[in-house]
Amino acid sequence: MKKILFLSLLVGLFYACKKDKIGTKPILSFKSYSLDSVTVNTDQMVVTINVEDGDGDIEDTLSIAPIIDSHAPDTAFLYKKMPSIGANRGNRVKAEVQILLENSDIKFGNYPPIPKDSIHFEIYIRDNAGNVSDTIFTPKIPYKVS
Repeated sequence: MKKILFLSLLVGLFYACKKDKIGTKPILSFKSYSLDSVTVNTDQMVVTINVEDGDGDIEDTLSIAPIIDSHAPDTAFLYKKMPSIGANRGNRVKAEVQILLENSDIKFGNYPPIPKDSIHFEIYIRDNAGNVSDTIFTPKIPYKVS
């Protein structure tokens, strides 16, 4: 019995100490917004995300869709080019990516807000090899008349 317990402990330690490996599929997480709320008159806002990739080839496409909660989901994605990080190709990358959104990008003016409305974003990226990250949804922030 002691041998089995010792062997189990040894195997558990081996897996606990095993180095964390990121695969070739990009991993996204939300970091922040540049604003606390959005209005129909907002000119620009920045959504910041963290990106990790095991092979560093995340230079292809970033897709982002605004979702205004008082309206039917409209998953009309905006496609933006990811920044070039060619020097890191083949290496593990941890990056912070800032997505600049103009008023016309997210069409604030087409959706007049209702009281206690909010907006959030659906985001995913595709790397040069065609690997697609999981889709993330950012936290909701208030969407106001002004």
